[in-house]
Amino acid sequence: VVLVEVSSGINAEWPLRPGMAVNIQPFNPDSLVTASPYHIPGYGGYIPQRKYKIGGTFSKTTHEILTDTNTGSGNFVLQKIEPIKEKTPRYHSNLIPGYTGYIPKGEHWFGLPYVTACSYAKGDHRDAKSYHAGEVQRMSEDRSKAVSLIPVQRSAEPYVSRRNSSRSNRLDYHISGYTGFLPMSRNKISMGYPKMTKQAIADYREKERQQEELQLQDLPFQLERKIEKPVIRRVVYPKKSGMVPHYTGHIPGEKFKYGNTFGTSTNAALKTIF
Repeated sequence: VVLVEVSSGINAEWPLRPGMAVNIQPFNPDSLVTASPYHIPGYGGYIPQRKYKIGGTFSKTTHEILTDTNTGSGNFVLQKIEPIKEKTPRYHSNLIPGYTGYIPKGEHWFGLPYVTACSYAKGDHRDAKSYHAGEVQRMSEDRSKAVSLIPVQRSAEPYVSRRNSSRSNRLDYHISGYTGFLPMSRNKISMGYPKMTKQAIADYREKERQQEELQLQDLPFQLERKIEKPVIRRVVYPKKSGMVPHYTGHIPGEKFKYGNTFGTSTNAALKTIF
């Protein structure tokens, strides 16, 4: 029995000689599909060593890159990223000049070498963190020891200002700088602000008192209508004659009249109106 493998590396001779048995391996459809992991064509992210891989499809090339262990670190490109359990110090003790990152408390140190200023700033930062941690601990302890407050009385009495207690109170005014609305103060001029506000408040309260007295009185309802005087209107256009020459006002329809004197054309134009 002769086994003939149909592949890219072996060429079968056709036709075969009579009497020879042929065993051909079945077609594997998985050979046309790229094994995972790989990137689909159109992926625009960064792929390391991509520009040095030539002659393969995009899927196969990315599959080789993602499964290749011959890297500088000896790890896969798709290695599992585990969370950092312990915090590493962000600011080392030996910062070199030229570092452009942020140094906490570094803006408070001037006129010193960079390394010296950074060491002082880091010391201040550590002291501030320790002080803050101590304050937080102290506040938590004080909160646990705190006793809940008991109200003195169930309902508080309404607050009554001394300035609004009586009309004769001398403190019934606003100090300079008050920007709230003050009724009946627009007609108060040529006075100091406290005096002006005092008089305006007094006038307002007097008006309120008068309105309260009117509400208590039982007065009959009377409706008064004012008789409007007839309005005397001045006649602009005469009805029986034309306008005087050199009249510069508007005359309706006069611009369409030609070949006559000013008086005749204006008289004809005005007849169409009246």
